Amino acid sequence: MKKSDIEYLNSKLNNQLKQDYFLNKNSWFGIGGKSAYFFSPNNKKDLKFFLKNFNLKKFVTIGSGSNILFRDRGFDGVVIKLGKDFSKIEEINSKIIAGAASLKLKVAEFAQKRGFSNFEFLSVIPGTLGGGVFMNAGCFGNEMSDLIKEIFVMDLAGEEISIDRKDINFTYRESSLNEKYIITDIVFKETEKIDPDLIKNKIDLLKKQKRINQPSNIKTGGSTFKNPIKHNEKAWQLIKKFGCDKLFFGNAKFSQHHCNFIDNTGLASSDEIEKLIKETQNIVLAKSGIKLELEIKII
Repeated sequence: MKKSDIEYLNSKLNNQLKQDYFLNKNSWFGIGGKSAYFFSPNNKKDLKFFLKNFNLKKFVTIGSGSNILFRDRGFDGVVIKLGKDFSKIEEINSKIIAGAASLKLKVAEFAQKRGFSNFEFLSVIPGTLGGGVFMNAGCFGNEMSDLIKEIFVMDLAGEEISIDRKDINFTYRESSLNEKYIITDIVFKETEKIDPDLIKNKIDLLKKQKRINQPSNIKTGGSTFKNPIKHNEKAWQLIKKFGCDKLFFGNAKFSQHHCNFIDNTGLASSDEIEKLIKETQNIVLAKSGIKLELEIKII
């Protein structure tokens, strides 16, 4: 795109479009090269204008970067990160409606204060709602798909579309949503209202369980691999069983607390982390016939 075109877009978009933008601060791993473009629209109007005026061929939408590994060589497309107006959370007609950039924890806290049940598990899943919907995030026997009534998206032409829950096929850590859609809002089902103190107790218990079972205060992308479907053993059990928990490449290693989490406190290169991932997949496949699929996203 010509310099004059970028200048025109930024004159209309409050300089929200950046070029050659370092991505390391937008990933919990703390590493990553540059993206050709980085766009963070504050509202739907800005997003719509951008989509209608930028020839978007290669892009990715991110949230807080809790499950993303950016390669050191960078990304030759557009990284879109929704801004402040996309993190609003409201109660309308006894339903919670939240922007796609809302943190799952904030949605759980909003629900707790108003007595909405069944949102407790969101308090211990990092990241924003949009990514959580796309990958059907979940824990402790609950998934995003359990709560969704309807979502709103914007297509690459800048047109807004509503999609009913029944028209989305959700499976374990996956959905049938077109990745060319940008999720903007989520409407949640109306759930039973109960004593907010009971909900807080459930949230506190889940947070305690998470502290016991998962590492904290490390640079990580969360669960590296999905748990294999139709197998009794979880990903971490297979990693440990075949000695992969002791593998390391440079500064890339698994957490001693939970070996399905990569500990990047030593700031390994993205290549080192990918080598650790691939070697683990190869060993587990060779010894068990099980292919470990990635839960983190590599860009």
